[in-house]
Amino acid sequence: MKQFILQYNNSVVYFFLMAIALFPVLPTGVESVLMFSGFLFSLCYFFLEGKKFWNKDKTIQLLLFSSLFLIFAFTLLYTSDIKTGIKFIIRLLPTVLFPAIFLFNDKDLLNAKQIKVITNVYCLAVVLILFFLHITLINELYSSNLKFWDFRQLIESKIKVHGTYLAMWVGFAIIVLVYKIKNEIASKKYFIILIQLLIIAYFFYWLYIIGSRMPFVATIMVCFFCLFKNLKQIIFASILLIILTFILVSKVDRIGERFEKLKNYNFSFPEGKYEDNYPNISNEQIRNGIYFCSYETLKLEPILGYGVGDVDAKLQSCYDEKFTNTDTYKVISYNSHNEYLNIILSSGIIGLVLFLFSQFYFLRKAFYYKLGIYISFVFFIFLNFSFENILSRHDGVIFFGFFNSLLFFQNRNLNEKSIN
Repeated sequence: MKQFILQYNNSVVYFFLMAIALFPVLPTGVESVLMFSGFLFSLCYFFLEGKKFWNKDKTIQLLLFSSLFLIFAFTLLYTSDIKTGIKFIIRLLPTVLFPAIFLFNDKDLLNAKQIKVITNVYCLAVVLILFFLHITLINELYSSNLKFWDFRQLIESKIKVHGTYLAMWVGFAIIVLVYKIKNEIASKKYFIILIQLLIIAYFFYWLYIIGSRMPFVATIMVCFFCLFKNLKQIIFASILLIILTFILVSKVDRIGERFEKLKNYNFSFPEGKYEDNYPNISNEQIRNGIYFCSYETLKLEPILGYGVGDVDAKLQSCYDEKFTNTDTYKVISYNSHNEYLNIILSSGIIGLVLFLFSQFYFLRKAFYYKLGIYISFVFFIFLNFSFENILSRHDGVIFFGFFNSLLFFQNRNLNEKSIN
């Protein structure tokens, strides 16, 4: 067994990472088995061989990758609902296990070709899940009578994935393909570029269909970051983007409908019984109440927060106290819908600062080594953090933990150099 681990370690870990890249179409249980199996195999290799090349930098990186897990674990010391808190930090385990898989191995774990295959597998998984939806919802897809939220619920009922997370997966697949096209242009593989452009067009079609605004906007913004290198190009592209966006939101439904509501934005809260009045209660009104209570709650414990187990209960208490003229916040439980707010509510401003410091460390290294796709991923995920608790669901944690590690460690010589 020892000889097998030493000889085939890289190949086995590569297989697990390639399999995990299929997470958009895998059941949660299968994802977890693959992740823990890859971690345990790497851990065995570490005990046999890996301790020889373990160093201070690896220790620092493992701690920083695990920062949110450690911060939330610390809040268990003062949270009231220990059981809920433990469930939450267990959900964050991918943010620890994925970087450990890379750090327990040496710098030659994966080569550039293998990284390319893994990202190709991810894009294939996104294609498969969208094809499945296309086939199973073919009649509803082209129905002009179906309302936006009804169609969104149909999507979520078919694949058991929240629409925002699906849109986020699709958006990042577009970003990955943009980088692949940049590489293919240099090698003049025009047929492959054509195929990739067609896939990107199909992905954008589904972003429009799903109608999640932040993933849509974040995808566009990061793609422009990928494509343009100087200020003039960015200014020209930005003007073009504004024109195209205006046309899009003015002339089409679904995503246009979502943006149209922002034009007539009115700061108000839900009113009346949800069951009778839900067609008239907008997403914006619900979020107004969420952010209002998030602010009211966090200002009472801004330094250390309430502990990871008590956040939702504190928000619900505010909803019950402030919104007595509606049962909207009783029918459905709402979290803070903002990852930064969730971190502050859980661990205070201190927790948020520590988490952002860890990300600054990795971004600083990424800029130094010109890891464009990793920088793009971080900007993409941080934009999405602004309107959703991405790390409160398994689908968000597996996405963040997997790519945050894979793309950072794509440079095999990353740990051999130092930043001046």
